[in-house]
Order: sequence, then structure tokens, then C-alpha cells
Amino acid sequence: MGQFFLRGTRGTAGVCVLVGVLLSCTNQGATPAGQPAAARAAADRIAADRPADAGGEALDLAGLQGQFEQVARQISPSVVAISATEADFDFEAAARADELNPDRLAAMLATADRTVGTGFIIDTDGYILTNDHVVAHAAQLWITTDDRKVYPAMVVGSDPRADLAILKVPARGLPAVRWADPARLRRGQWSIAIGNPYGLAAEGEMCVSVGVVSAMGRSLPKLSGKEDRLYSDLIQTTAQINPGNSGGPLFDIHGDVIGINAAVILPQKQTNGIGFAIPANERVMRIVERLKAGEEVVYGYLGVRATTPTARERRTARIDEEVGALVDHVETDSPAAAAGLKRGDLVLSVNGEAVRDGDHFIRVVGSAPVTDAGVPATVVRGHDRREVTLKLRRREMAAAAVTRERQKLRWRGLLLGPTPANWSYPGRAPSAGGVVVLGVQPNSPFAKDGVAQGAVITAVAGKPVTGITELQSLLNDVPAEEFALQFAPQGDSVVVSIQE
Repeated sequence: MGQFFLRGTRGTAGVCVLVGVLLSCTNQGATPAGQPAAARAAADRIAADRPADAGGEALDLAGLQGQFEQVARQISPSVVAISATEADFDFEAAARADELNPDRLAAMLATADRTVGTGFIIDTDGYILTNDHVVAHAAQLWITTDDRKVYPAMVVGSDPRADLAILKVPARGLPAVRWADPARLRRGQWSIAIGNPYGLAAEGEMCVSVGVVSAMGRSLPKLSGKEDRLYSDLIQTTAQINPGNSGGPLFDIHGDVIGINAAVILPQKQTNGIGFAIPANERVMRIVERLKAGEEVVYGYLGVRATTPTARERRTARIDEEVGALVDHVETDSPAAAAGLKRGDLVLSVNGEAVRDGDHFIRVVGSAPVTDAGVPATVVRGHDRREVTLKLRRREMAAAAVTRERQKLRWRGLLLGPTPANWSYPGRAPSAGGVVVLGVQPNSPFAKDGVAQGAVITAVAGKPVTGITELQSLLNDVPAEEFALQFAPQGDSVVVSIQE
């Protein structure tokens, strides 16, 4: 039976329900005459702002429906269903798109546990964005497009803290998504989720759900702590997001991506389920570009626990604006302790970026550079404003990120990876490229030919191999009848050629 990566906890849902109940109780029985003056004034302002013809103009429901249909038709080809498994399949078809289709993939995975998710194409050359939690434990991956094409995939970059990962498939000319302007995102806008809920789109034809942007800037601290990720500054939406939608796009009414679906508080007796998406803002786009290039995303670590200050605490610090983060705890032997930060300090800026609140403070520290010179910060202690230098440390992560140097490809019982930069062997310079064999399964067809750990593949069918993504393309593109692997000489051995 397939495994689905589930998100959300009963406790979190309970908090949401409690707020709803309190609001319902507060509003029951209220009458305009019994409202406080402030409430009546707010109602008058809303009435004054309402367009004069809003009540009399009929909604063009058919036109709205047509817009949803058009968006779904235009953008579904850019969305893919992801099938991931920890099993290792050693037959040729697993790595070749022309030998796969949804039925063949389903049959292949019938005896294996798998995780299902969603991704979307961000580059026509076969780069796909998804959640890290969808692919983090996968030995092998495949994606299925809306028109039922299946491609083998590999992870080329991941950021466990941001819960983002980039996949690569051996294909070109794929339809990529468009990104929305994050500055134009507003509460109440239409939102459209397209993806693979519960694996229902594993055979193609992505599922569409429609809702609105319920709120922005949401945080899930309990889930962040449990998963060792940062679920902060999220978009909350009423568009149905179910297990299997993880990693898929959240679109606006124009078909532009506003977020990456990441989490859901699953339906309970009291709720219909609440979905959350990572916003497609500048910070996230910078991460995506680094992952696409196979670069590591490094996060700064300060060693404090901070909260959003109250109005009284701001007044005490003589701060008029609603800004800053209040230091609640300083860890021993941390960069914060070395900089002299103390409990009760109010941090106004880090590395030139103003801190809006306690949640924003975490993101600002994380994105600040980790250097020996440190970064400047403005701190208020009592009434005294001072400038300090924070020499941040690199945040240690529970899970290792995938980078260019850590990319892996499993194929026919071989575990393959990039040749290390300092790797040298007779007759070739370290920069000559190639792909190194990191492991060989006993049942691999190459084991009997003497291929062992440390062997370096230099060519496929006479075509040079410069890296792991090039090898993926060659394994997919080279006709089976022309297939041959060429290995670099090691010691006194000769070049080995293996013909399929």
C-alpha cells in the first residue's frame, strides 16, 4: 500500500476550532444598537467603501467558471505527479522515459511502498520544484505529466529547512509556469491548487481545487519544531490541499504561481481542513535559484529565543513603530552571548534589514551571511540604542541537503554520484569529469563484469560524461542497441566497455 506524507496535528486543529467558537459566541445575538461605538464606526466605513452598484450587479458566474476552466487547461501541463520509493529497481526501463507509462510504473511499484506528491515545471529544460519532504528519503523518483507521460527524475538540490527541492528529468521543451508578483498578493483573492491528492493523479490529469487566500504571514511553530523545518510566513488558503498535493503550485486567477503547497491541517469533526503554501516571494526565489544550480543554502544561527514585543514593551524602549523582536532567552556559548545580547533586549534590525516581529526575526537571522566579519545589528536595551556585531554560526541541520557534490543516481544496481573535485587516477586530471560508482548491489548486472566501488564512468556509447545530470540524459536518450559504458583506467587495469 502506498505511503502518503501527512501533515498537521489534532492539537493544531483544536486551536483553530477554539478561535472559531469564540468568535461565533461573541457575535451571537449582537445588534447594531448594542454594538460599541468603534464597531459601528467600522461598519459605517465598510458601507461607505462598498461600490454603489455592488448590490445590484449580478455576478457573472458563467464567466468566472470559464476563467477557472481556462486556467486549469493552460497550467495543468506544467504540473506533475511525483512517485517516490526507497526501493531500488535494477532494470533498464526504470531509467528510460520511452519504456515507461502510467500503467508500467504502477505495475513496477505495486510491490513497493511509495510516497506520492506534486511538483511543477520551473524551467523548460526539465527542472521541477517540489517539497523536500516528498523526496527526502527516496532512492528513485518518477514524475507523471498531465498528458500521461512518465519520466525518471533525480534530486539536484534540496533545502530541508525551507522544505524545498529541485528535481531534474531528461526532457527539454517542457511548459514552465509563470510566477506572480508577490507584492500584489492580497487576502480574499482567488487561489487555485492543482496536484496529485492521495495519488489520484498518478496516471495523469491533475486534480483542480478552488478557494481564496484566507490569510498571509501564517506560521506553524509546532510543525516546524517537529520536522526541524521553518514553516513561517505561509499563505493560508481554502483551496483543498490534501496529502499528495505537497510540493504542488498554488495559482492565482491569472494562472501565475503565488505559492508552493506544503502543509495541511487535516479535516476533523470540527473543521474542513486548512491548507498552507510557501509564498513565492523574493526570499524563496533566491533559494530556488541556488538549488537549481546545485548550491547549498546556508542559514545563520544566533542562539536566542525571541518574541514579538507588546505595545507596552515598545513604549518602554521608546519605540513608536510596531517593529522589533524581544529577546526572551540567550543560549550559553552562542553567537548571541558572544555579542553581549541579554534577555529583554529589543532587536530592531539585522544586517541592515528592519525586523518587523519575532517571526520575521527568525527569517532575517537565517538569511544573514555567515562570515568572520559578522553582520551589524541595532539593539535597544532599556532606553539605550546601540550597534552590535553578530558573528553568526552556520545552523546545523538534522537532514543533509542535496547539492551538486551530493547528487545521487541509482541505475541497474549501481549507486552513482559526481566525481569529487580532488579525485585523481592514472592518466586523467581531477577536472576531467566523469561519474563515480559509490556502490554496487550484488544482483547488479555489472557486478559480474567486475565493476566495483570507485570505478569512474567516463563515457556512454562513446559520448563523454561530464556530470550526473548528463549521465541521466544519456541513459534516457541512447538507444538500447547502441548502449555501452566506458570506465576510466585504474592502476594497471584497462578501459572497460560493457555492452548491453
